[in-house]
Amino acid sequence: MLETEIIKKGDDSGNGTLVKYTTSTGAVIKAIGVPQSWKSTLGPTWCYVIEGDDLTLVDPGCYGSMSYLEQGLEELGHSLSDVDRILVSHGHMDHDGSCPPVIRKSGAELWAHEIYGFMLQADRGDVEMGWRREVQGYEAFEHSETMSMVMEHRKLNRELTLDHPVTDELQAGGLTFYYTPGHSPDELCILYDQVLFSGDHILPLITPHPSVAMSYNSFKATLPSTYQGGNEIYGLKALLTSLKRMATLEGDITVLPAHRAFHRGQFNPIGVSRATEILEHHRDRCHELTEVMKSGPKDLVTITREYFSDREVEAQNFFLAFTEVMAHIELMQESGDISTTNGSAGGKVWSNGLGPNVLINWNGTDLFSAFIDGL
Repeated sequence: MLETEIIKKGDDSGNGTLVKYTTSTGAVIKAIGVPQSWKSTLGPTWCYVIEGDDLTLVDPGCYGSMSYLEQGLEELGHSLSDVDRILVSHGHMDHDGSCPPVIRKSGAELWAHEIYGFMLQADRGDVEMGWRREVQGYEAFEHSETMSMVMEHRKLNRELTLDHPVTDELQAGGLTFYYTPGHSPDELCILYDQVLFSGDHILPLITPHPSVAMSYNSFKATLPSTYQGGNEIYGLKALLTSLKRMATLEGDITVLPAHRAFHRGQFNPIGVSRATEILEHHRDRCHELTEVMKSGPKDLVTITREYFSDREVEAQNFFLAFTEVMAHIELMQESGDISTTNGSAGGKVWSNGLGPNVLINWNGTDLFSAFIDGL
């Protein structure tokens, strides 16, 4: 594992904290706990700094938080203009949000997966707005302060140019890039020395939110041709496949995640075995959902409310809970564990065979478990 030194202590969640990591081979990585720009219990996004002939940042942090990144760099002896390269793990606001201003000030090269380049220009929200607005509670999510910031962030990011589109297993400058979609279609894990920068793919204490497989149907026609042959980039199946792959990496590898590397006053060191723990969490969630469905056919909203009955999932939180459940139902649908019928209220059936009024019936099997093992 890494030798860890706190250069500057921030709060108990790590906001404002500066850390120096040293590997057994002597490689040094520094980290800046960049706070979120909205009220959040997530803690900071960890921006990792690789010093050398070039200054490289891995995930510069949240849209609206550049002043914290700038302050952290200055305390490490650098300025924004010193940044030569930005590596983006995936295109979510809390990871690449500071890219536009940092690149304007520094002229830094932007490195990310090639799908990230496509997503810079895609109307991600608009393309899927139709089905989302049919989900109960989505309006609150759509009009939340966070989503307003997301839309501002996407508009600004359209000005970006992806200088170095990354593909799977590219090796460059001592870095190896692994394509690990599922949470996001452009997710990368990046190996440097004995360290794996995991973005949101492998996290301590919490698990990444899976995308929904239906998103592939929305974007397929406009994706690069390489990705039009079948869905391997969206949904829980894609996420679990990527987790399995990272779990098999050999060597004494320490994972440096984008979130919860430090939480409640302590570090949370993990290795690639954490990927298997996250996979088992999702297998357990499928089992738990069968318990909810044992009493008979239910629509997705009802399943979501019953499954998360012990949590606050009202207003803008409901849509996130809904899509979490939907991602698992999609996998169980593919494995043959559920069947569907349109409810008495009728209504639109989505391209994945689900919909607001579609009733989901559990077939009494757990074929999903063997399905996961076979990924």
